[in-house]
Amino acid sequence: MTRDRVTGLIAVVLGVLIAFMTSQLPASTMAGDIGPQAFPYISAGIMIICGIGLLINGKKPSPVFYTRPQFGRLCLISAVMLGFIVAMQFLGYVIACFAALLVLCSMFSQGKGIAVWKRIVFAAAMTAVMYLMFVKVFSIPLPSGVLF
Repeated sequence: MTRDRVTGLIAVVLGVLIAFMTSQLPASTMAGDIGPQAFPYISAGIMIICGIGLLINGKKPSPVFYTRPQFGRLCLISAVMLGFIVAMQFLGYVIACFAALLVLCSMFSQGKGIAVWKRIVFAAAMTAVMYLMFVKVFSIPLPSGVLF
């Protein structure tokens, strides 16, 4: 199985999982409101469609699936995302998102000479933009955490 087909299979499975988890969200009772389910369903549909496309049009098998450094980076990204989910419950969205973005930015900027202060500014700006979008624009409350 090629990397494209494995990625396609993972995308389809995650898309189905996201759609299932979204079905557990309560529907909006306000007339004309699309509710909290719309965007997750859209992203799940896009993931499923793209995954099916990769499954159908995947490249021919390559001799090496993942090199050891690539697999290590994949595991680190997964660990950061799981840590973000757990930390969000305790520290709240703002602190957990900032920390996760800073770690991911630092990981992806290795060897590129990007200053630490630029990574901090980027993580803070993205956290603020996402927070404002969810809370002010979409009126979706985000976890504030139990420790703060």
